[in-house]
Parts: sequence; structure tokens; C-alpha cells
Amino acid sequence: MTTNNHTGKLPGTGHIAKLILAVLLTWVLCKPGVSALAAEEPVSKRILAIFAFKQALPWAYRIEESMRAALASEPPFPIELNIEHADLPRYPDETYFRKVVDLYRYKYSGQKVDLILALGDELAELLIKHGDEFFSDIPLVLVTSETETFPQDLKKPNMTSLVWGWDTGSTIALIQDLLPQIKHLFIISGTSKTDLSISENALGVVPKYENKLNIQFVTDFVTSEMLEKVAKLPNDSAIFFLSVLRDANDEYFVSRDLMHVVSERANVPTFGIGDTYLGHGIVGGSLLSAGNQGKRLINIAVRLLSGESVKGMESKGIENQPMFDWRQLQRWSIDEERLPPGSIVRYRAASIWEDHKGKIIGVIAIIFSQTVALFFMLIQRKKRSQAEEESQRLRDELAHISRVLSMGEIATSLAHEINQPLAAIQSYAQAAQRFLGGDPPDIDEVGKSLRGVVAGNRRANEVIRRIRMTLEKKPTERQPLQVKDLIHDVIMLVQRSADEKKVLLKLDLAAGLPQVLGDRTQLQQVLLNLIFNGFEAIGDAGDSSRELAVQASIEESDSVMISVKDSGVGIDEKRLDRVFDTFFTTKHEGLGMGLSISRSIIEDHGGRLWAAQNPDKGTTFSFTVPIYMEDLG
Repeated sequence: MTTNNHTGKLPGTGHIAKLILAVLLTWVLCKPGVSALAAEEPVSKRILAIFAFKQALPWAYRIEESMRAALASEPPFPIELNIEHADLPRYPDETYFRKVVDLYRYKYSGQKVDLILALGDELAELLIKHGDEFFSDIPLVLVTSETETFPQDLKKPNMTSLVWGWDTGSTIALIQDLLPQIKHLFIISGTSKTDLSISENALGVVPKYENKLNIQFVTDFVTSEMLEKVAKLPNDSAIFFLSVLRDANDEYFVSRDLMHVVSERANVPTFGIGDTYLGHGIVGGSLLSAGNQGKRLINIAVRLLSGESVKGMESKGIENQPMFDWRQLQRWSIDEERLPPGSIVRYRAASIWEDHKGKIIGVIAIIFSQTVALFFMLIQRKKRSQAEEESQRLRDELAHISRVLSMGEIATSLAHEINQPLAAIQSYAQAAQRFLGGDPPDIDEVGKSLRGVVAGNRRANEVIRRIRMTLEKKPTERQPLQVKDLIHDVIMLVQRSADEKKVLLKLDLAAGLPQVLGDRTQLQQVLLNLIFNGFEAIGDAGDSSRELAVQASIEESDSVMISVKDSGVGIDEKRLDRVFDTFFTTKHEGLGMGLSISRSIIEDHGGRLWAAQNPDKGTTFSFTVPIYMEDLG
């Protein structure tokens, strides 16, 4: 007997629904880009790079910079780079070593590290002794001056050694070729482990030159005595400066800084081993590139992280490059014809014509066209008064154009910086005339006025010297600067202009502002440009509130931020991103160069410059400058 259930559903509908659901689920799971995508997603890797040196060391800084640049060129898989600076040469004792070990054990015990790059002889020593306490199984690459520096039997299975690749022998050969009259070579090196390792490298090549040169190693020295010695060397001598992180008194140095002092004191040419020395007093040499070192280390790291065996890695360093400072070649009368083929010569002084040919031609064309226009306008004028007035107006315009365009990119600095000392000289001179005309003449006040004239003249000469230095592409003079002093100096320059324009200047400077490292004239140029732009914006705003505030504060503990806030007409939001473009301007008569030059100066100092609309009215221009390293501790 058959029984039919009448439920309103077709027979077997539930089974069909389950079947459809199963098919859809299978399709989703097997769809390309779902499970396969998750399986093929590359796994991120972490590299820990530990420098034996302190962070501010030029060699370490350049390597770190190039490592990060190399990682930015899209490696085959994501890589996170962590950087540590152990500062071991400054504290070469076991107690400090233990503290470093404890620090890294604490910081990285809970993190996955895939590869360690250990840079420096002191650090290699530490890791060989204590590395298994916190990096026992992680592949570890030791980068030292010599692979033979440490006994092979002390190294762990996870360690491999690479060398920097100092080529001291090639530099000694270069010295002989460039200065055939040289009979004595003084090789300067310090007492740290890194110093001694590099010195051992040089000592190994000395036998090749013993018959040609009297080579003396200056190693176990007191720095003050060494500096006295290099100033009195025989004329047929040269200096080869290797590395000095510590001297015989255990005084710590930055090698490049001490090398610079040596080259200034020495009465004979100085040569070096690395490209971070170039531009700081050495003639040159067969130099090792810190930038190439960083690229090399990242390349090796990627290969190791990709599964390549450490045994296949080359321990030999990259090839050095003959590099020279043109200024030092001129100083010591060294003929460029004697340089080896393929040499790199930097800091060559270029003529103003070569650097600014286009601008000069443009200025000449403008001057010619304006002169012709002035000539015809003077002819057409019937009245002398009208002719003189028009002539004066055109001469003023021509002088303005010539002043701005003839100096190219430094025109703003010329206009803002030169006018101030000239005005001061005029004021002091007029005051002296008044005091001399008194009955009796006030000689003391005349003396003060004349001293003011001399001071203004010095200021004007300094500005002109700095402008010439900029055109000739000479290095800027970076030095520690007090932010408050820098701002106050600028305020003194613009106070009179503010009074004339009826603008209220306000200062809001945070307490305890640290020093910044920079070029005083260039930073003042930026601040002056921003303040004068603010004056113009306030002038365009009519008779409303006429205030301009200069503020300074610490930003993110590593930079000082300086802001210029005006109560002017403001800038359209759509134009804020364009105000720093060259030749873009919101002014009726502007050339659009000031803000572009200012941004270039700030970025060259390692900071940034930006603009933002104020909530009420006006615009705020702000820039940052890194804090001086010594003030960071």
C-alpha cells in the first residue's frame, strides 16, 4: 500500500536544495584568488641590522640610508628593517657589553628575527662571545675589517663573515703616483678594535713599498701631541688617515671630524680610506663607498632570506673607487692629468656662466628690451616732468627685475638680506652727521655710530660672501644654532618694516628649545621670506586685524618646528599644494621663486615646509629643522 504525504512541497525538494548548496560552496572554495591567493601571499621577513658605532657616525648613517633605499626598490618579499646602534667603540668594556646583551635580549626576545647583520669589529667580538644568549639560531652575518680578525673556531654555525673591503694598498700606490717627490708617509690610526683591524690591513701591504717610502704608523698617540706633529712634518711627506675612534688616552672621536682637523692643521696633503671623508679635507684615495656597502648588504640579505646558503656568499668586499676633492687638488698643486683613469673628481668649482647661462641670457634680453622701451618712451614724452617720472618708474622696475633675475635662485636672499645692513649703515651715518654738527660735537656718540657703520658693512660683506659661495656651489656652513637667537635676529631685521606696514609682530617661543644644526644665513633667508610674504598677505586684507605671529616648538622630540601665522587674505585650498611650485605665484608682480627656494633649503637641511589655512583667516607656513644630535643625547 502506498501512502502520499501532502505537505505543499514537491517530492525530493530538500535533497535538491542541499545539493545546490554543496555545489556553490565547492565553487567558492575552489575559485581562483580565494584559497590560492591566501596560500601564495608572500611571508614578511625581518632583518635586524646592528651597528657597532653610534647613530651619528657618518659611515653608519650613509650605510643605513642606502640600505633603506635598496629596500624601497621592491624586494621579492616584504622586508622589515630594524636598526640598532650599540656604540661599542665609545664604551669598550665588558660591563657595557653585558648591558648591551641584556638590552637586546629584552627587546627582541618576543620578536621573530629572520636575519642579523652585525656591522663592526667590536660587535663581531661581542656576538662571538655572547650572541648565543639571545640570537642562538638566527643566521648572522658579521661585517668586519678582516675575516681573519677572529679565530674561525670561535664562530658559531649560524655565522658567516664579510669584510668591508678597505684597499689601503691602492691608496698608497696613488700617493706615490700623484706625489712622486714624497719620501715619508705617516699612517694615522686609533686604538679601538676597528682602528686596529684597519691598521693591520695597511700593515700587511707595507712590505711592497718599504724600498720606496719611509712608512711610519702613528697609532698609540695622544691627540693633542699628534696634531702638533702633523703641523711640522717634512715637506716631502704625506698623511694617510685610516680610522681614529679612540686614542691612547681612551678619548672617543668621530673619525671624520678628527680627520678634518688633521687635514686643516697639516702642512702636507692628507689621504683617506672612505668616501665619507671626501669633502672634509682629504685629497682623496682609493675610497670605499658607504652607499655601495648598504646596497651590497641588502642584496646579500635578500639572497640569504631566499634560501641561499651562507657558504656561497663572497667574503670579499666590493671594489674601491679612486675619488678626489678638486679643491684639495688645487690646494696642493696636484695635476689632474696624473689621476688614474675612471677617477671621480667632486666639488669642482663651476663658473657663474656655466651654472646660470640661461638666466644670464634672459636678464640681458630683459634689460635690452626694457632699455629700448625706456628710450622710445622718453622720446615721446613732451613734458620734462612726465619724462622724468616715467623714466624713474622704468628704472625702478628695471632695477627690480635685474636684482631678482640676475641672482637667480638666491634673489630673495639678496633683496631681504642686503637691504637691512645698507639701511643700518645709512642710519648710523646720518646719526654721525648729527652728532658731529652738535656744539660741541659728541665724539662718543660719533664713535658708536661709526662702529654701527662698520658692523653693517661686515654684515653686508658676509651676505655677499655667502651669495658667492652659493653660486660657486661651495659647502654650506652647518653649525649648532640657538633657535631663539636665530628668530630674534630675524625679528630685529623686520621690525622696522612691520612698524611701517602697521603689522603687530607676536612671538610664541616654547621654553627649553634645543639647538638645531644648520646654516644660519639660509635658515634666516627662509624665515625672512615667510615673514615678508605674510606682510604682503596682511596688506591685501585691508584694515582688518593686522597681526603676524612667529612660533617655535619641539615636534616629535627630534625636530624644531617654526611657524609664521598671518591674518591676511589666505590662500585658496586648491592652491595650497601649488604655492611651492617654481614660477607659481598668487602675487600680481611675483616671480614664484621664493617659496620654491625656501622648500629646497629646508629639505636640504633634512626638514619639511608646508602651508595650511587658519581656522579663522589667513595662512600658516611651517617648517621643521632636525635637532642637533648632541642635544638629543
